[in-house]
Amino acid sequence: MLAPEIFNRWRVFPRLIAFYMAYMWNCFNTYFFSIPLTEQSTTALAQYGLITATFVGFAKFYMETGDKSNAKNI
Repeated sequence: MLAPEIFNRWRVFPRLIAFYMAYMWNCFNTYFFSIPLTEQSTTALAQYGLITATFVGFAKFYMETGDKSNAKNI
């Protein structure tokens, strides 16, 4: 049987969320850069910046969190 502490150390759900966010960010990049430059507006650029900042912020938060007790065993 898998102990909850071991499952928590694997950080399954944050990793699934990170993979989903990376996939959605990739889809959004593909969509945004497929729009001709003449049709892009300032609002679209602001939306791109907001979504990119959200992804980068989540990645930073994810990398800084985790099981601190494992750090000394590395």
